[in-house]
Amino acid sequence: MKASDILFCIFNYRAASNAEFLYHELRPSFECHIIDADSGERPDPCGGDTVYLPNVFYSGMMHHAITMAKEGSYPYLFFICSDVQMSHESLERLKAILLGESFDGVGVYCPSHSDDSYTWVAWSYVRPSGARRPVAFAEGMLGMYARRVYEQLEPLDINPHGWGLDLVACFYARFWGMRCEIDDRLSITHPKGDVHKNTLARNEARAYLMRYPEGKAIRRYWVVCSIRNAAIQPFILPSSYRKWLGFFLPVYRFFHRK
Repeated sequence: MKASDILFCIFNYRAASNAEFLYHELRPSFECHIIDADSGERPDPCGGDTVYLPNVFYSGMMHHAITMAKEGSYPYLFFICSDVQMSHESLERLKAILLGESFDGVGVYCPSHSDDSYTWVAWSYVRPSGARRPVAFAEGMLGMYARRVYEQLEPLDINPHGWGLDLVACFYARFWGMRCEIDDRLSITHPKGDVHKNTLARNEARAYLMRYPEGKAIRRYWVVCSIRNAAIQPFILPSSYRKWLGFFLPVYRFFHRK
């Protein structure tokens, strides 16, 4: 894949130092922008590549990223939330993979999660495959979406908190015969945020999903992914989840050796 095929967008809300680290790691190789949602960070440390918005939440930042990707006719949009931690070595490996491998037929692509990372999706934790592997669903704190996939997310005005965007992306990628992939050669660390049920965000997500002609199928897909995941781990990991992962991950990997 060519560097000009990908637009990188870093969604920043009060994690400017890491956003700038990601930007400076990626910008020499790819077109890259920081989309800042009212973080109060001034002036722009990235030579004009920071877009300052009011607090438009996740969907507002995604909308702006999609708009830029569509205007530039980018085949892929790679977004990263600024609380996602990636090492210099992982970022160098990511760049080599993106520039050296074919992504034809890939709708969604994500690095795996390290052992000390948080995700409710058990199959996103790194396995010893040393390769890209197909998955049912990948959580949306970062990812690379093909153009057909990222365009399908719009309009986002009825879903400002952004729950369900990753479901729609993965559902339609698979619906269209494209692959969703996790890459075990790369790993990220994502801190555990507020995972308590948010009635407003959940209601927004339901309305957002049901605006699609396949809305009922997307909700069934959501339920199937949740049931499959619950068979592996609880829906919400306990507050001591890092200690708990020390017991969970060896067992999980034993049953998923391939």
